[in-house]
Amino acid sequence: MNKYAKEFIDEKTLIKDKDKLEQFYIDNTEDLSFINNENLTLTATRLKVKDPVNSLVIIPGRGEIAHKFYEFFYTLYNLKIEAIVIFARGQAASSRILKDKNKCHIKRFEDLAKDICFVLEKLNIDNYKLLAFSLGGLISLDIIKNMKRRPSKAALIAPYIWPYFNLPDYILKSFVFLAGTLPFVRTMYTPHGKEYKRLEFVGNHHAQSKARFENYHDYFAEHREIAIGGPTYHFVKEAMKKQLELINSDFEFDIDIYCQSAGKDKVVSTPKAKEFFLKHKNDKCPPRFEIIDNCFHDLINESDEYRIDALAKALEFLFD
Repeated sequence: MNKYAKEFIDEKTLIKDKDKLEQFYIDNTEDLSFINNENLTLTATRLKVKDPVNSLVIIPGRGEIAHKFYEFFYTLYNLKIEAIVIFARGQAASSRILKDKNKCHIKRFEDLAKDICFVLEKLNIDNYKLLAFSLGGLISLDIIKNMKRRPSKAALIAPYIWPYFNLPDYILKSFVFLAGTLPFVRTMYTPHGKEYKRLEFVGNHHAQSKARFENYHDYFAEHREIAIGGPTYHFVKEAMKKQLELINSDFEFDIDIYCQSAGKDKVVSTPKAKEFFLKHKNDKCPPRFEIIDNCFHDLINESDEYRIDALAKALEFLFD
């Protein structure tokens, strides 16, 4: 068995020791706050570990919060891996861009990578290992391609290479760019977006673990101030501009990359992710790509049969 997998707790233990894990999270994390050059607040949450043997930077997905990683933090703590989750503008407790704080909105996608690098600089983090989820994967690719403060290795989980839509690309692009530009439409929610509302577990396409799914939404119910709703049209347009830049660029990977995509992802397109990474198979550092069969998008909250092995392999890639 992968040596890291031994430190992961299973769903039964999670349910039995939920209060213990909550207290662990309170006792062993600290929230950090920074003001950038635009007078925006950027936040991060640090997992404190005494005498760590490794350290990890985590870029979360859109709308994720630090508490979502509390079970994973417990594993990292036992492995003596310190970690910091960094939130760019519009995420978690960082500055929201619109007056309606529930709308996920940005002006330029590049701002998100700049925010992450700003916090890394403030924390004097230079040569680091990176773990990123969903939108965090797209931000990470922007950092790897365009920024100076790059990771030495990166594991990307269900990266947002392209949205999951059953539409031809040219129709999707035309619609997104038009709606994301029109003055009275650009700050509206997309058809799949709205103010945060608790989802029902039955029929969801994010995770197959009811305990983890319910824990995530229970926390949002108690902390509505950090809940975030769906993206605006302009947000989606800016993300798509970055996706197209990456897809159409002839840049090469020169650091080790490991991508895990979900076989039953209905948030981002797994076929597009596979196509993107296979395009780079002859790079200086060819990326490693893997599809986790039958897995849903939200791996951090997935069932044990998917979550433990996948995350353990990501840690093995990063630290061995």
